[in-house]
Amino acid sequence: MNHDQPGETAGGAGVRNACGEEELARLRADLREAVRAQEQLQVELRAAVSELSETLGRIGATGSQRSDPEYLRLERRLRTVEEDLKLANGQLRTILQSRIWRTLVAAGGVLLGFARTTPRK
Repeated sequence: MNHDQPGETAGGAGVRNACGEEELARLRADLREAVRAQEQLQVELRAAVSELSETLGRIGATGSQRSDPEYLRLERRLRTVEEDLKLANGQLRTILQSRIWRTLVAAGGVLLGFARTTPRK
């Protein structure tokens, strides 16, 4: 075995570990961002649904047509928020199902297993 090759030295393992930690930190940041975006979209969706319900109640009470400009505006807004929510959910699902994420989770589980079996002083 030639110890002069990259990755064969103890320092090479440290570099690989640092790269893995950087990737894990980046993935965690991406996941936090996706979760925040999803939560924000859910808040917006709830507000839009509430506003739409109020408008529908007024339309029903006044006998207005579906061509009411306020109704159409709310309907468009609700569709936009729903599309954004689906996009955020898709992004979150993509992150959680990525090979890198699953590999890092599995590696973390193995490391936690070692940490639990290692006697503490």
